[in-house]
Amino acid sequence: MGVYKMIVKLKVISFKLFNFIRDVRFDDTLNQLESCDILLFCHDADRALTLDGKAYSPLLDSVGEEFNHFGFKSISIAHPWSVLTGQKACFSPLSFNGSYFKWLVKKNIIKLLGLNYRSFNISPFEKIIRNTSAKVIITIGCTDELCYQARKHDVYHIELMHGIGYKNIFWGWDNKEAVYLPRLILALDHITENTFKPLTKKGVNVKTIPNPFLKRFFGSDNLNIPKEWIPKKSKDNQYSREILVSLQHSYAGDHGLHLELAGILQNGLFFDEIERLVSEEVEVFWRFRLHPKHLTSSNYKYVLKFMNNFVSKYSNTDWVESSYLPFPSIAMRCHGNITMSSMSCYDAAICGLETLMLCPTIQPGAIYQDWFSDLEDEGYVIKLVTDYNKIKGWVNSVDKLPLRVSNLNDDISWFETIKIIQNQF
Repeated sequence: MGVYKMIVKLKVISFKLFNFIRDVRFDDTLNQLESCDILLFCHDADRALTLDGKAYSPLLDSVGEEFNHFGFKSISIAHPWSVLTGQKACFSPLSFNGSYFKWLVKKNIIKLLGLNYRSFNISPFEKIIRNTSAKVIITIGCTDELCYQARKHDVYHIELMHGIGYKNIFWGWDNKEAVYLPRLILALDHITENTFKPLTKKGVNVKTIPNPFLKRFFGSDNLNIPKEWIPKKSKDNQYSREILVSLQHSYAGDHGLHLELAGILQNGLFFDEIERLVSEEVEVFWRFRLHPKHLTSSNYKYVLKFMNNFVSKYSNTDWVESSYLPFPSIAMRCHGNITMSSMSCYDAAICGLETLMLCPTIQPGAIYQDWFSDLEDEGYVIKLVTDYNKIKGWVNSVDKLPLRVSNLNDDISWFETIKIIQNQF
């Protein structure tokens, strides 16, 4: 590891430790557990939307609502160290920060003594499974311990992928034993399904389903959209066009998993050329959409401050409405999408937007050159080395494309998934 990357990694560790000590909450509501059919787990970052004044998970809560229609009883539980719990979020997710912290401390002490921690320390995941008698667990972001306990107690564990277009098996799953993996992976597209297919050798089934949230907007059985998810102000009369800028959270070197992205962006959010365009292209309305982690983690308060200062300088910008409303609600108003290397390009394509991608890691010959190649071939993505005049030309010429509805009308695969769950009872 190079000196620079080592310094960045040490900063990341220090950053995370400081913020953990500052922000961690040891609340615990597992005493409210009761019998149910399905357990739903996700993090704060997965609850970036708001519905009726409460945090809402586009993917997991949409799934939970559909299961309710099929007569299943589900309980929502927040992964440690979440704070969007109880009345702060839809479906009143339970918290087990306190139980998890005690288990973690005890586990590490027992391991230091050279003993088998499972013989002396009951996992909170095991307690949750025992006290609910659930037959199915659905997670966004599962842990080794959760996978282990689900298999130990013969609970059918499903991981719902939260992104589209994965070209690599992440989280080290290709090197893990089967006992530390879910039983079923629900992919949102066929590229992700094909990427994770090698895990079938370990007994992990991989299946593609329609995006449970986006099909509310574009699927054959699309539901009524809540009024609060519809943009309030129309910019059409004042501006000639609207451009969406989809931001990511890894470019400030504060993620730890993507050190190859550190140092690319001076401000950690977008190139200086974007600000120049904002200042000069005053007939364009610029919608900056923050990543869910920017919105839900106290680690990114500096990002909110930065963006508040930014929009105060430029009247043709917005980040609040553009970040807190559902992606389709905002994207359907825009002419194009600019991002670094975000999977938002797939969501944008569904909304009929072309995406201009600027990250050097996805350019020809770079580490992620093959990412988004399907959208390139179909004309929904353009990869461009940062060049002010070329970006300006794109901004002023890009226009709507046909909606790339993809598999959103594939009702059969969703009903097959429901059947898999019904077979567990």
